[in-house]
Amino acid sequence: MSIIDELKRRKVFRVAATYAVVAWVTMQIGEVTFPALNIPDWVMSTLVVFLLAGFPIALIFAWIFDKTPQGFIKTDVSDTKNIGGMNVKVDNRPFYLQKRNIILVLGLLVGVLIGSYGSGSFKASIDDKSIAVLPFDNYSTAEEDQYFSDGMTEVIIANLAKVKDLKVISRTSVMEYKNTTKKLKEIAKELGVAHILEGSIQRSNGRVRVVGQLIDADTDEHIWAETYDKKESDIFELQSDVAIEIANALKTELTDEIKARISEKLTESTIAYEYYLKGNMYEGAGHSKKNLLAAITEYERAVSIDPEFAEAHAQLGKMHAHIKWYRHDLSQKRMDLSKASIDRAMNLKPNNAIVRIARGTYFYHGFRDYGKALADYTLARELAPGNISAIYRIGLIYRRLGDFEKAVLNMEQAISLDPRSVLMLQNLAGSYVALRRYNEVSSIIDRTDALESEMTNATYGINSIYYASGNANQAISFLKNIKNFERLKFHYNIILKNYEGIEQILTDYQNDFITSVQSYFPRSYFQGILNEGLGNNADAIKYFNRTIKHLKNKINEYPNDPRFYSTLGLAYARLGKNKEAIDAGLKAIDILPISKDAMFGPNYEKSLCHIYSIIGEKNKALEKIEYLSVIPNGFHYGELKMDPDFDSIRNESRFQTVLNILKPKL
Repeated sequence: MSIIDELKRRKVFRVAATYAVVAWVTMQIGEVTFPALNIPDWVMSTLVVFLLAGFPIALIFAWIFDKTPQGFIKTDVSDTKNIGGMNVKVDNRPFYLQKRNIILVLGLLVGVLIGSYGSGSFKASIDDKSIAVLPFDNYSTAEEDQYFSDGMTEVIIANLAKVKDLKVISRTSVMEYKNTTKKLKEIAKELGVAHILEGSIQRSNGRVRVVGQLIDADTDEHIWAETYDKKESDIFELQSDVAIEIANALKTELTDEIKARISEKLTESTIAYEYYLKGNMYEGAGHSKKNLLAAITEYERAVSIDPEFAEAHAQLGKMHAHIKWYRHDLSQKRMDLSKASIDRAMNLKPNNAIVRIARGTYFYHGFRDYGKALADYTLARELAPGNISAIYRIGLIYRRLGDFEKAVLNMEQAISLDPRSVLMLQNLAGSYVALRRYNEVSSIIDRTDALESEMTNATYGINSIYYASGNANQAISFLKNIKNFERLKFHYNIILKNYEGIEQILTDYQNDFITSVQSYFPRSYFQGILNEGLGNNADAIKYFNRTIKHLKNKINEYPNDPRFYSTLGLAYARLGKNKEAIDAGLKAIDILPISKDAMFGPNYEKSLCHIYSIIGEKNKALEKIEYLSVIPNGFHYGELKMDPDFDSIRNESRFQTVLNILKPKL
């Protein structure tokens, strides 16, 4: 008899499955009810120990005993041996089937499980050399000193990120815990770290007092604590001292080279440093034109006081590149300003992570030169292995280059260091959408659910799933009470031919255009769609001609922006101007082909496909659909199934074949 047969006979598998289900339900009840009842954390830990210990014990009893109408009796052993004229039951089975040996092995397993838990190895998924630096409490009398306190936190994080074997949670995620009432153990669990650094800072009369303490989040034990009282001009020395002492306390490898990088001064001027911190504050507030211009102002003040301040020059150059990338100013003058600042920073500190990230962004956002950008980001990561910005941007670059698997890998690594970042989770979801891996998108939505009550961060992913499954009604319902996303709202109402909905959005949204880094639609385009759908052909023609005039003016101003040509082609197609439509669509692709940008490039190929279908070029439309159904960020099932632009080819066998292939298994 095999061991599998014997386990079945003794009902061990059945007992194991039943125990696992009951244990899981018990832990779920505990997770929900214990915090609400203010039951201490150790009670849950004790419950887990008992459940773990009970599992092998249950298996032992299942092996030894059978449940019968007469109660529990020992499991029968069928083998007998004649000894001295008497038939005696003997266990002649192999070692692994003998009960005493089974009991011995399972007993050892219980001991290992309990011992491992007691030693803390059940934190297996948490790296012992991991830390979150919580926002330092501001004890200064002036409220405006808050940025100074936050800057202290940021610089310590940046210094620790230079240590190769140390996992450091980013500024974005830790700042969410400012003034939190959560326990340190809970914070550590949410961030996936073993240690927490907390402290306070007080600035008064030219002096700075800093109190810091490093805590083992699992045991609440203080590993390190120190109080510093220094002149304000010694703030940089103080920041590096804290980082080095923390790294030593966590027993990380600190080479002389790493110590030198940590000890590197940003500037000799505390005033310039303050302006620099204010610039960082505005940059962290978002990419609106207002925030970016405010950041530029503060960085300009910093470098005017200290022209040798390399990091401030670098950040200034990066902000100018952001201004262009986010379509606030597309002028050459803007990029000239960016280059001047970046060049100055490179002359001062070419082997500085902040400087290299800034130059990489200049190449990325200014010129879509992904090769040069990748080289700079990679060097920045070598200089500061834990620099979240470098890791994340490497992921973005790989996505542009068409290596989506490497993109996802780097983005996941970045998110492990910045688990509360809405932006990073949204971009990761976008990458999985591009790969049509909708299950992974769903898991990201689950991760983002706790970050924002309205889940606006997960909107892209959620709508992609709805769209992929061909359910525009669900998408519209989800978006109804969420601000922005007008482009999506227009689109879903268009494919549903819900002209009343289009009219309502036009009433609510009064801007002259809807724009993003990927698309640009004048308001008149949607007015044309509305009137076309209502049969008001004369008005539709008027609005489409208005759209064309608007876009031609934009092209005269910015001749190398593919968005304008893409929408221009669609407007021409709806007017029946076939040649002009195709020429405009091809021009958009020529400016930004897939070979140059694997993430945004497919959008313009898709737009040309729409043009072909609208004007009746069936074969060309079908060829595009077949191509775009197999590449990342190409067509999804819902797009093809629902969009009325494809009505002319919907019944074609080639179209239906693609549709069946793309149908997601959600």
